[in-house]
Amino acid sequence: MSQKRVFIVMCSFLLIAGALLAKLGYYQLIKGQEIARQAVAMRSRQVELKEYNRGEILDRNLLPITGTQTSTALYCLPREMTRNQPKDTNTSEKAAAKSREQNLVRTTQILSGIIDGEDSSHLASKEGETRTAPTDLYTELKQAMKSGKPYVRIASNLTPEETARINSSKLSGVVAAPVIRRYCEDGFMAHILGYCSGGQNQEGITGLEKRFDNILSQNTASHELISVLDARGIAIQGLMFKMRNEQERHQGALVLTIDKRIQEIVEQAMNDQVETGAVVVMDVQSKEILVMASRPTFNPYEVDKIVQDDKNGSLNNRALMPYYPGSIFKILVTAAALEEKLVSPEEHFICKGSYSFNEEVSIPCLREKGHGEINFSKAFALSCNPAFIETGLRLKRSGLLDYAARFHLTDENLLGYGDYKAGSYITIENADPAIGNACLGQEGVMLTPLQICNMVATVADNGRYAPPVLVQYTVDREGNKQMLRRPTKKQVISPKTAKILQQLMEKVVTEGTGKNASLTEVSVAGKTATSQTGNFDQEGNEILNTWFTGFFPADNPRWAIVVLVEGGKSGAENAAPVFKTIARQILQ
Repeated sequence: MSQKRVFIVMCSFLLIAGALLAKLGYYQLIKGQEIARQAVAMRSRQVELKEYNRGEILDRNLLPITGTQTSTALYCLPREMTRNQPKDTNTSEKAAAKSREQNLVRTTQILSGIIDGEDSSHLASKEGETRTAPTDLYTELKQAMKSGKPYVRIASNLTPEETARINSSKLSGVVAAPVIRRYCEDGFMAHILGYCSGGQNQEGITGLEKRFDNILSQNTASHELISVLDARGIAIQGLMFKMRNEQERHQGALVLTIDKRIQEIVEQAMNDQVETGAVVVMDVQSKEILVMASRPTFNPYEVDKIVQDDKNGSLNNRALMPYYPGSIFKILVTAAALEEKLVSPEEHFICKGSYSFNEEVSIPCLREKGHGEINFSKAFALSCNPAFIETGLRLKRSGLLDYAARFHLTDENLLGYGDYKAGSYITIENADPAIGNACLGQEGVMLTPLQICNMVATVADNGRYAPPVLVQYTVDREGNKQMLRRPTKKQVISPKTAKILQQLMEKVVTEGTGKNASLTEVSVAGKTATSQTGNFDQEGNEILNTWFTGFFPADNPRWAIVVLVEGGKSGAENAAPVFKTIARQILQ
């Protein structure tokens, strides 16, 4: 063979080899990921590992509020479970079937011994807490094998001991895998979030889950467990049960005004200091709700059980329930009287320990022996009842109702949440004793903690009102962002009146009943209250609701807070310290 022919053959070979290498490189480097996904799709079985296949709920900083915790669940893949039997090529089909049955019984017995211990008392029918009773395990797996069902979820919320025993059992087709849980069992934000139904519907039942069900249900993203199969459809050993997080570019989502960090601060403070009550924290300028918390709270996974016996009212969101506001209502009385120039901070009153309407009707002051001669500024700081009754009578019934309407005190619309229908009201009879009682926030006045917080935020914002907001925006599956429409602020009292009232509220903390709310870091302004309920304990003592509401820093208001503690002794003793704990940690 001539050198020329050898050269031509070699060049042809090199060209062919180069083309093959280029093609191989193309498939490996450029198309490799896609081909691998296709191969896995052809030879894989997918197990959903997300408790609720719904869009996430996020805080104002896009931190997740739902889907933040995991538990471990037990999954069985019936077809792979047949690998537990010994291999014997000479075994007849009848003998093989008998062997499969024996191994199914054996696997069932092993699993039953693991999940049927003392730690398995938390069996429940609700989605996310499901456990198949060991006595039913054999039947369920048998039916799954006959029907070709790819997987069976046997148990959720496995203990570490159960997980270790399952992993050490080395049973084929059996895996303990992490499951993303939607809610926190400790009831974190349970009243706001609400909860969903179990099963395949996964429909929002209460709270934001219900209000935005159309958005949150727009989600097909999932966390999956992949078992790679051979040509016979059997899982390949060493390639079983690989985790995969399959996310779409967009999914339905809900972004709140809540600040998760501050919400956690408040919830911990309530766990430590408030058995029954509510806390709301609001941004003074935007009127956005940073925190809404209620105690007692509830485990969203135990709602069915709680509904049957909810003696403590744990399902009630107390932040949206009406209460007598007590002396906190004096904030509105003061705003109205100052705006109408019916009183001045330096005007003097005489307090004899009670205010008498006639020989038969009188209302006592908090200080039984009275405050004597006292100016209005001091009367506000010490919560002197006679001074406020006299001021309220100057306003008359019409004046009180007018300013309550200006402040939108009984509005029950929370932007992003809808009308919550609490049943708040201000109803005052046209009689002096009724007006006097109303001025003290008792009979005729019922407000929610949220409404009170918004009133205080309005004062702190130099008299500018806007409705409270809970939701910033929604995102649909296509990634379209929909901002919630917000009305413009309204000036309901003059900035001058608001400034005077801010100074009066600051004196409550520096000189009056609110000293327990004071901070060394910044100045605080606020108001205490102790309201009667008309209910009595077994010893005949009236049950009191205690309050503290205020804002800080007093000289440049940023946060407004209301604290309600049911069954306390006084706002100064029970509610003000909770405010202090929360405010101090917010500043850190």
